[in-house]
Amino acid sequence: MGAAQLSVMNQIKAEIKQNLLIDRLELEDITAEEIADDMILFGEGLGLDSVEAFEVMVGLEECYGVMVEGIPADELKEHLSTVESIAALVISRHTKGIG
Repeated sequence: MGAAQLSVMNQIKAEIKQNLLIDRLELEDITAEEIADDMILFGEGLGLDSVEAFEVMVGLEECYGVMVEGIPADELKEHLSTVESIAALVISRHTKGIG
């Protein structure tokens, strides 16, 4: 990954932490700095639940134009497992030109 790509990836990860997780889910007891890129978001780790997973999916569509409909459930679970994997999904969808 080149410097420009890394910069974009870091920007998206920062946005995901602040906008998609903390602001959208109204997480009050954690800061963006406390969410590691590879922290598991659901179940153990950050401890998000299925309602919050739905909010993250809606947020992906609203913030990034990334539609998750049609992605098999097991793949979707993998894509939404960490900030890193969400950012990779956003970048891959934009790289492919798929909304």
